[in-house]
Amino acid sequence: YESEHAGVHIEIESNPDLASEIPMRLANGSDDDIFFSHGISWEKAAVQGQLERLDTLYEQVVEDDVIFADKVEKSLLSTASFNNHYYKVPWTNGAGGIVYNELLFEKYGWEVPETYEELVTLCQTIYDAKIKINPNDNKPNAQTIKPFIWSQETYYWDYLVFDWWAQYAGTDFFDEYVKLESPEVFNPTTYPGQYKAFRDWVNLVAKNPWQSVDDSVGKQYMAAQMDFANGLAAMIPNAQWIEQEMSGNIDPSKVKMRLMSSPFVAEAKTDNMGKPIKVNYAVGAGDSIIIPATSQNKSLAKKFLLFLARNDNLKLFTEKTNGVMLGFDYGTVDFSNSNLTAFAQDVIKINQESIKFNLYSNSLLRLDGKVGLEWPPENLQYYASFFNYYNNTNYFNNPNTFAEKNVLEIFTSAYNEIKNKWNGWLSEVN
Repeated sequence: YESEHAGVHIEIESNPDLASEIPMRLANGSDDDIFFSHGISWEKAAVQGQLERLDTLYEQVVEDDVIFADKVEKSLLSTASFNNHYYKVPWTNGAGGIVYNELLFEKYGWEVPETYEELVTLCQTIYDAKIKINPNDNKPNAQTIKPFIWSQETYYWDYLVFDWWAQYAGTDFFDEYVKLESPEVFNPTTYPGQYKAFRDWVNLVAKNPWQSVDDSVGKQYMAAQMDFANGLAAMIPNAQWIEQEMSGNIDPSKVKMRLMSSPFVAEAKTDNMGKPIKVNYAVGAGDSIIIPATSQNKSLAKKFLLFLARNDNLKLFTEKTNGVMLGFDYGTVDFSNSNLTAFAQDVIKINQESIKFNLYSNSLLRLDGKVGLEWPPENLQYYASFFNYYNNTNYFNNPNTFAEKNVLEIFTSAYNEIKNKWNGWLSEVN
């Protein structure tokens, strides 16, 4: 940008605490020109007059007579407006799910699963093979390659489970879901998609705790990723950043990362040809780019965002970050002469071949913290509690007689709580 704009200098601040600092900076009249961050409560800042309105930006031409609004990835456009005005630009359009080690798959002849049933079979095959991590370890309890390694960052499983949710429900469901017009959208009897998706995860992972590397649920995420990079497991739930994040710790003789499309559940919605429809949860849909109302260089900041949305810069950003995609339409971006890794190409392919969806809502019920949409009512995932329930000696010794933890009951209880509180919530936010 500086080379195209003589006299302009951009100073970059990289700050791991930025998300928590932004509210204070905005309240104090920030002299920053652009913030790029996750976790920005930009709607509140917009209402308080702390953000620049971007309506005129969205009307400007980026290139080839395409205006900015049409350059933004269409599934993310709804995440950028509040009270009929644009206040942010979507930052990233990610893809996640199951990352797998292609070297292990090729060495042992494992096929990448296309269906849930094939994934179940694959996990059993990997576990039954009892392949030693160290071939020279002759101890009876020698560590073997497991199907999965994961971490206490259990929400990484969302990237797979939410895809299954959308396969069951269809992406059109989320257009109504995020409006929060009725508590009935949380009724697992009427809308069983999320319940069924989580049930499938429970049957795959929680009820087979021996198929995950020991203490997965207690590991720090980098420790889990290191275990994966060292070949302790064939698969890990993760997203588009993992290969770049681990680039300094990758031994190409041990791991070659790939990202598979989420396997199809049996009841997945189909197209008019009867084929299951590919869907993909937009990882990072809440990441934001904002311009403070007190910026002294608003015009330049907007010009920079127009510059960022050009195809040549979309390509450059994704090449430099090895597959991370900005929140814009990449339909006309040509990567044919790029040296992207196979993993980065997987991210791009999944993004381009899937119907994207997200769970962003600008309903006051969500903004006021009354109800969360990811794991209602309070956005507390159930992965750890269900896994820990089955990860014990009694279950290991008697899995067929062990009392099951009721999945439907969890979602029914959440629905009943939401229904009972709904009218009170509405009176509080209106």
